[in-house]
Amino acid sequence: MKKMVGIFMVALMVSIFATGIAYAEECPLPIPITAEQAFDAYANQEDPITGDDAVVAIVDVRTTAEYYWVGTCAQVDTILTTKGKEFTPDNGKVILKANSRILKFNVDGEPRDLHVKHVDEIETSSITNHIPYMTWDDEGCKKVDNDDFAGEIEALADELVALANEEPVIIILMCRSGKRSNGCPACLNTVFFEAVSVYEIDQPDGKDGRGGFQGTSYGDAYNGFRGFSGRETSFQDHEISLVV
Repeated sequence: MKKMVGIFMVALMVSIFATGIAYAEECPLPIPITAEQAFDAYANQEDPITGDDAVVAIVDVRTTAEYYWVGTCAQVDTILTTKGKEFTPDNGKVILKANSRILKFNVDGEPRDLHVKHVDEIETSSITNHIPYMTWDDEGCKKVDNDDFAGEIEALADELVALANEEPVIIILMCRSGKRSNGCPACLNTVFFEAVSVYEIDQPDGKDGRGGFQGTSYGDAYNGFRGFSGRETSFQDHEISLVV
C-alpha cells in the first residue's frame, strides 16, 4: 500500500511539474525590475535591462479607486519653493532621500538637493496607462475580475507596435504588492508575448519577489503593509499571510 501511495505521489508531482512547464511556456512571467528602472525606461524610451531603444509604456493595473486615491507613477513637471524659485527636473525625475527629507534631481545635467521644508508645491503629471485588472464590487464588497482587461491591454499593445517602427515594444506592469502585476499576464493571449516584452515593478529594494511599489517598508517584519501569501521576506523565516 505504501509503495502504491509513493508511486502515486511521484506521478502527481511529475504531473504538477509538467503542468508548470506548460504554463510557463504559454504565459511567460513578467521580468522584475525596480521602480527607478521603470521610470528611466519610460523617460528614455529604452529597455530597462539592456538600455536599447524601445517603445515603453507603464500600465497601472490597480482599481480605479486605488489609482485616484493613492496615486500612480508620475513625472515631476515643476518644483516651486517657499522662496519663489522654480525648478524643472531633467526627465521629470526626482528621488526622495535621507529619510524622506531631501529631494535629489538634476537641472540641465547639474545635480540639485532640496530639503522638503523649502518646497511649497510640486506639480506632476501621470506617466501610466490605467487598465485595472480587477474592479471593486460595492455590493459584494470585494474585488472582481475586469472582463475587459485582456482586450484593453492588447489594444494598447497594438497601438504601441504600430508606433514602434520595428523597435522592441515593452509594457511595464505595476500594482501595490506585485500580486496582480505578476498574475494578470495569465489571461492574455500567447500572441501578445510574441510582440511585447513584459516587465513588472517587483523589486522595491533591488531584490526579486519583494513586492510592488508599496511592497516593503524596509523595516517592518511583514514586508510593509502590502504583500500576499507565498511571498517571503528577508526579515523572517515564515511567509507573510496578508492577502491583497
